[in-house]
Amino acid sequence: MATAELRLLLPLDQARDAVASTLVEQGFTVQPTASGSLDVSRGSLGTTIVAGAFAGQDMHVRFDVHLSEIEEGTLAAFEHSTVGGFFKGGAVGAVKAGDVVREAAHLSGLRLAQQGLLVGAVPDGAVPDGAVPDGAVPDGAVPAPTASDAPGGPLPGDTAAFPQGLPVPPAGSAAIPPGVRYGAPAPIPGAEQRTNTVAIVALVLGFVFPIGGIVAGSVALAQVKRTGEKGRGLAIGGIVVGAVVMVLTVMAAIGFFLFFALGAATSSSAGSPPDPFVPPGEESSAQPDETFALPVGSCLDDVASGFITGDNVLDCAEPHTYEVFSSFLLDDGAFPGDDALQTQALDRCGAVFGDFVGIPYADSALDYSYVSPTEDTWAQGDREILCLIFDPAAAQTTGSLAASQR
Repeated sequence: MATAELRLLLPLDQARDAVASTLVEQGFTVQPTASGSLDVSRGSLGTTIVAGAFAGQDMHVRFDVHLSEIEEGTLAAFEHSTVGGFFKGGAVGAVKAGDVVREAAHLSGLRLAQQGLLVGAVPDGAVPDGAVPDGAVPDGAVPAPTASDAPGGPLPGDTAAFPQGLPVPPAGSAAIPPGVRYGAPAPIPGAEQRTNTVAIVALVLGFVFPIGGIVAGSVALAQVKRTGEKGRGLAIGGIVVGAVVMVLTVMAAIGFFLFFALGAATSSSAGSPPDPFVPPGEESSAQPDETFALPVGSCLDDVASGFITGDNVLDCAEPHTYEVFSSFLLDDGAFPGDDALQTQALDRCGAVFGDFVGIPYADSALDYSYVSPTEDTWAQGDREILCLIFDPAAAQTTGSLAASQR
């Protein structure tokens, strides 16, 4: 649906150039399309994505001007996508985009009316600050001539020079000269001598408020590109500094979190009592300052968890799985290795098995295992091997197996 319409007293091609000229004067970039319409845009898409509707004058707006022949000459319909404005700036962006298109149609209508190229009323539109009000002449534009300005020449609305009955464009008007094509507006004169203020602010914000530095830098880049001012390097610096400070802030936050998390874990671990016990026949993971011995005559229940703790030590009168029937110390020296420890443990525990049970190991229905030092506990002075007896045919036994002759 058209936002605004202009009726021009010109053929289609001339009307297209005339409308394009008025839009370029307003700072729009105008390109013809294959269908004959005009693709009109202004502002920075990158700035709008970062700042949304708060991009202000640099908010990206795109609309089309569709031209079609009518009885008077040409109808120019200004159309824009409300959905596109919504995605680039939310509900505020959709409203602002519509306002920009209406203002553009209004100012174009004023300009064309001054040139005597418009039939009918100028479309309504809120004139922004600094824009041209009704009846005024834009800066640098040539006002529409009057009868005193063109003695003997055609005046607006005079159709004598056009066989088809269309008016002659007024002499000295701002219509596009032959051979000149429309496109992006020229930079503002004298702007190259100024430094963009937003670019300076972006660099400062990059150090103290990283997100603000990134947003301000994006806005400044768009303004520098549009106005030709200096400050592109400052704007880029604000974006880079803001991004670096933001990354460092996130990394510092992660570091503090890990520091406190590890500190809490270490404190919790330090407060737990050491576990000097391990399953029979398996290597001990005890810490160097822990106690490795179980007294001979101690009884243990079944270790379902796979780790022996002090809670596993029972009175031998209660049902239990293991009984410590002997222990011995190894000679000092270098750690002999797991295989050597296994050999010594089996030999020495087996040598006293018969004395404890009352019959030789080969005739007994009972079996034995052991607990030996590991390389780590050996380095801390652990030299003890514990011999454990158990009944492989029964889950538990009651009482001591000493002299049981089983």
